[in-house]
Order: sequence, then C-alpha cells, then structure tokens
Amino acid sequence: MKRIPTILPATLLSLLALSLTPGCGSSGSKAKARMIAPQGDEKVVTSTGLPYRPTAPVIPVDPPAGFRPEIEPPAPLASVPRSQPAPLLLASPLRPYREPKATNDWVTAAKGWRGTPFRQGGADRQGADSAGYVVQLHKEVSSIAVPTTPAEMWTSGKPVGIAAFQPGDIVFFGDLNSLSPIHVGVYVGDRSFTHSSNGVGVSFASLDDAYWKPRFLGARRPQR
Repeated sequence: MKRIPTILPATLLSLLALSLTPGCGSSGSKAKARMIAPQGDEKVVTSTGLPYRPTAPVIPVDPPAGFRPEIEPPAPLASVPRSQPAPLLLASPLRPYREPKATNDWVTAAKGWRGTPFRQGGADRQGADSAGYVVQLHKEVSSIAVPTTPAEMWTSGKPVGIAAFQPGDIVFFGDLNSLSPIHVGVYVGDRSFTHSSNGVGVSFASLDDAYWKPRFLGARRPQR
C-alpha cells in the first residue's frame, strides 16, 4: 500500500518557521533588548537609524540639613512695627571743603555749625538733617520761623529768580527723576550755599557744582 504524504496547512507551516527563526519569540525579544542596551560608552543605533538615548533616571535628593520650607511669606516692610523704608537722601560728593568768598552774617553763623554731623530728623549741633539745619540757621540770623519740611518751605516761600538771589534765600534740590524738593540749603552769596548732607554734615557747596547743578530746583524767600 502506497503512503500519501501529509500536507500541512500553510498557517501551521508559517508558525513553525517563525518559532525556528533566531531572535523571534519571547527569548528572541529579550535578546534583542539586550543588544540595544548601551554598554559603557558604546553607541547603539536602533532600527530607525537614530542613536539610542535612554531617559535619565530621576534620583531623589534629600534637602540639606536644617532646611525648613517657608510656610507663610514674610510680611511687607511697611507692616513691621518700627521698621519703615528710609527716606530718599542726597549726599554731598566727598570733595575738599569749599570756603565761600562772601562775608556776611549767614556765612559767620554757618561756620559756627561746622563739624555738625548729619542726623535724620535732627535740628541741633549734635546732628541735623537739611531741613532742621535751615530752620535753626534762620532762627539765629533772621528770626523767621521756617516750616520744618522741604515741601512746606517750597510752597510757603516766595519764588526768587537766580539773578535776584540774596543771602538767606532757601535753595531746593531733588533727585534726577522727579521735581519734588527733598533737600534744602541756605544761599550765602557768591553762588554758594550752606547745608547739611548725608555723609558730610554741615558744609558749604557751590550751585555750579557738577553734582548739585543738575539737581537744583529753584529758590524761595521765607516770608515773615
């Protein structure tokens, strides 16, 4: 009796061929994964032709010793008792003392204040700011009660043109970005004035000085 060869279905033959192909199946997948994993500095190219770039691992780092996260933000400076922002001050450039050529009662009185340090809110020879010094100098020389702030001196005095300046007129200065008077002095003649400034104290200066000239706002004559 003649044996008839058994013909396997095409699908069965395909499965058999895949199982015998190297690199296929579960064991083949693992082998392929191991092949594309980089070994040291080795450059591995994937099937797309692009280099293999594994994602960098995220390594948790403990906070430094003593670190405490801020639960509440700090309070604004203005809300802290006895802690207010410092007022804007103008400081004289540190230059040699300039003795005025003019001689009058204002120059004599101002020389009596020489050596007085600057002190914010002060108005005596222990320390004076620009407004306090002007108030006291006018009390000594003119006996006029001058307002105690630069803004009040500016609004209460009579405007004076440069050509009409007289000793005793109050001269005003501001910063380069505003027209508000924040610093005052007393004109003593010869284009000079006396004032008390931060860092220098009571001294004389020139209206033509490279520091004060661009900050000069004008002059007012105190009214009795």
